Order: sequence, then structure tokens, then C-alpha cells
Amino acid sequence: MKSTENSTDSFQALLKEFLKIAFLLTVGKGGFSVEDYSKALMRTNEESISLLKVLKSIYMVNTVKNDPQHYLITEGGRKNLNLILTGGVFDILHLGHIKTLEEAAKEGDLLLVVVASDETVERSKGRLPLNNQENRMELLKQLKIVDLVEKGTSDPTKFMDIVIKYKPDVIALGYDQSLTEDKLQEFLADKGLEGIEIIRLGSFIPNEKSSIKIKNLDEHSFE
Repeated sequence: MKSTENSTDSFQALLKEFLKIAFLLTVGKGGFSVEDYSKALMRTNEESISLLKVLKSIYMVNTVKNDPQHYLITEGGRKNLNLILTGGVFDILHLGHIKTLEEAAKEGDLLLVVVASDETVERSKGRLPLNNQENRMELLKQLKIVDLVEKGTSDPTKFMDIVIKYKPDVIALGYDQSLTEDKLQEFLADKGLEGIEIIRLGSFIPNEKSSIKIKNLDEHSFE
């Protein structure tokens, strides 16, 4: 029985890995070729063709309409992946951020991070960030635990557009984010997205904060 359970777990892990690549390529390209899939999986084209045939036979991927040489993940394939959405400023990327993102990533298969706009930071903190939004996004893209990075908007009412686009399975709020679980639940219900789980992440390294590091920079400035 144990051997059967291990085999099932191994199959599910492999399936998720194959679907994860299909999802990321679908989001990034709108459709992907065998060559795209092979490169992402680091497998031969022959192996990828076989994998895609299997995934298509169980309705996890399908060919793009009017373009049978390209594939995309299906709704059924997407449902086999748990997508976690979290967000923040990430002005000075530090160990506290890494630990928090690691905890968020443990909740599912894919981690999507929404990065606050410069205008949002200025409005909430009374100052512009040291690193602009594009730079902060690029830094996060370099982290292995982060699968997707989305540009946050300066319009707070547009946040739900990202949620509607990705339909995450879990939204992970930062420990210091002002948005409450109840208020977010209201926003989701208003858009017919009541099935999304909401969690609040803890403070894993309390003294690791961008605000403290920025203050220390000011105090140690030689200018």
C-alpha cells in the first residue's frame, strides 16, 4: 500500500511540474511550441511531444485554435495547480522578504507576486521608494521561489483586475498590510470569487524591515 501511495505522489508531483511549465508558458506567450516546452523542461523535442500528447489526451492542454503547432493549458489543467498570490513593496529586498515569500510558496504550486507601484508607495509611506517599480520587479524575478511577477497599479480599485485575471487559489496577505481579511473577502464576493482562500503571513524575522534599513542608511550617510 505504501509503495502505491509513493507512486501516486510521484506521479502527481511530475504532473504538476509538467502543468506548471505549461501554465507559465501560456501566461507568458499566450501559446507555446514544442521547442518552448522542451527548453523549459530541459527535455528533447521527442520527449516533449510524447508528454504533450498525454496531457492533451487527459484534457490538461490543448492546441491553439487555428494554430495546431502551439499549445496552451486548459481550465482543467489549471485546476490541478494551486496558485498563490501575494504582494508588497519590496523596496530593499532582504532576508525577511525571502522568508515570507518562502512561507507563501509553501501554500501551493505557483507563487505570483504583485509589486506595488511607486505612486502607491508614496501615498502609503509618504515617500517614493529607493528602487523604482521596474527594478523591484526585476529583482523578484531572479528569485527561484517566485514564478510570476505582476505590476501593481497606482489605482487601488484595479487590484481586483489582477485577481480576476489569475483567479488564485490563495491570497496571502503580509503581516503588516493594512487590507483586512474581511474587507478582501467583501471585494472577492463582489466579483463572485468567494472560493479563494485568504491567509495572513507572519513576521518571521521581525527586525528585518525595509523601513529600518532605510533609516539606517540615512543615519550612516556621509553626505
